[in-house]
Amino acid sequence: MNAMTPTLPHVLIATADEQARERILAMLDAWRYPHLLVEDGPAALRLLTQAQPPSIAVIDNQLAGLAGVQVIQAARNRYDQSRTWLMLLGAQASTGDVRMASEAGADDFLLKPVEEFDFRVRLRVAERVQTLMLELQQQNEAVRFHASHDAMTGLLNREAMLKQLFQETDRAQRMKTPLSYLLVDIDSFSSINLSYGYDLGDCLLQELAGRLKRHLRSYDLAGRYGEDEFLIALPGCAPDSLIPMAERMRKSVLDKPFDIGKERLDITASIGAAHSMGRSPLVVLRELEAALARAKMEGRNCIREAGAAPELNMTLLEPNPMLLRLPEIDPKKLN
Repeated sequence: MNAMTPTLPHVLIATADEQARERILAMLDAWRYPHLLVEDGPAALRLLTQAQPPSIAVIDNQLAGLAGVQVIQAARNRYDQSRTWLMLLGAQASTGDVRMASEAGADDFLLKPVEEFDFRVRLRVAERVQTLMLELQQQNEAVRFHASHDAMTGLLNREAMLKQLFQETDRAQRMKTPLSYLLVDIDSFSSINLSYGYDLGDCLLQELAGRLKRHLRSYDLAGRYGEDEFLIALPGCAPDSLIPMAERMRKSVLDKPFDIGKERLDITASIGAAHSMGRSPLVVLRELEAALARAKMEGRNCIREAGAAPELNMTLLEPNPMLLRLPEIDPKKLN
């Protein structure tokens, strides 16, 4: 089977002409092309505009309901890019007929009665063009992916993640739903690089990113924020659920050792947590970074929430006898 064949049916034949239909179908069967047959214009248009249309279509201009040229024009108007190679089948190929077909959006004109050699050549041309179009589409998709994703981890890159955060903030405000964030930083990552090498450090980042993606819900967002920092957005996560959710994620992702090559590493991470509350993501990110810094400062391997007051040192509240002992003052010296 040709590598470009996307989905069945491969070739759509739309004609009510019995002689043309039998001739075309016999050739397609001999060449083992999968095909589908319809006999009116509206049915042809439905198939051409479905989610997975045939890659090649032969549309007779003499169709009930919609003429072939109208079917082609309607299909092209609905989709700017060519998803199907469209051949208009006609009884004559005058200059006016060919021009009409071209202006409607047809890619080729096939003359009745259909000659075997001519039809086979046109099908092969259609396949080559469709193959090139598919390759170009895949390349464009790859370019778009790499423009928005981190090459090492496959997560969203920093720029794309920030763009998504603004969109999620707008959605949360519109839907009146909560939105929370986590900023995850691997503890002592620089030491890991120095001790085991940067290749192992890269593999560690990839494995951690994979674990994060597997743990998160389908509508959560994850991106690489810094060298060893990962930013996570949790739509629908209420303030009272954030810390328990972060703790579950930390245990799920980090409790199991990381086996990389011959090394087995037990790593920890510090996490900053914050709530959107409809504010700009740039403001919330500053709070996240401050919360993460506090987690690092307070021993690492912990979660700290932005805006949460640190625990009070109760020894500072105990009375100090030295401070309460006032000096004795001689009243005579005041005169």
